[in-house]
Amino acid sequence: MALLETALGHHPTWAVQLDISGRIDGTAEVRHLAALLLRQGGVPFDDCSQHAWTLQEIESGTPFEGAGSLCV
Repeated sequence: MALLETALGHHPTWAVQLDISGRIDGTAEVRHLAALLLRQGGVPFDDCSQHAWTLQEIESGTPFEGAGSLCV
């Protein structure tokens, strides 16, 4: 929560956590959902870094500190 509060600048009023099994490639679906949530003021994190991803970084596949693009 501390990372989320830092990224948003305040304590969030809602949160969504997704657990993805990895059995099938769901990259497109996760990126689409992240884009929808970002339009509502969300900030996505993944299990591969402590980086708060922007929509532009997600859509472009921008790497962050060697962690690669958004980890799904």
